[in-house]
Amino acid sequence: MGIEEAIIQELKAQAMREGRNTGIQKGLKEGLKEGLEKGKWQKTRLFVFRADRKGMSIADIAELVDLPEEEVEALIQEVRLNPPEEH
Repeated sequence: MGIEEAIIQELKAQAMREGRNTGIQKGLKEGLKEGLEKGKWQKTRLFVFRADRKGMSIADIAELVDLPEEEVEALIQEVRLNPPEEH
C-alpha cells in the first residue's frame, strides 16, 4: 500500500468516525426531544384526568391545556377508561 492509499484510508476512517459521532449526537437530541414531548403529554393527561374528576368544564380544561375542546373531550374519554398513574 502506497502513502496515497494510506492517506485515503485514514480520511475515510476519519469521515466514518465523524459521521458516526454526528449520528449519535443527532440521535441523542431526537431522543431527548421525544422524551420531553412524551413527559409533557403525560402531564397533560394527568391534569385533564384530575380536572375532569373535580368537575371542571371541558371549555375550562381546554383553555388551561391549550387544546381544542374536541381533543379534550377525546382525552377525557381516554383517561376515564385508562387513568394515568398519579405520583
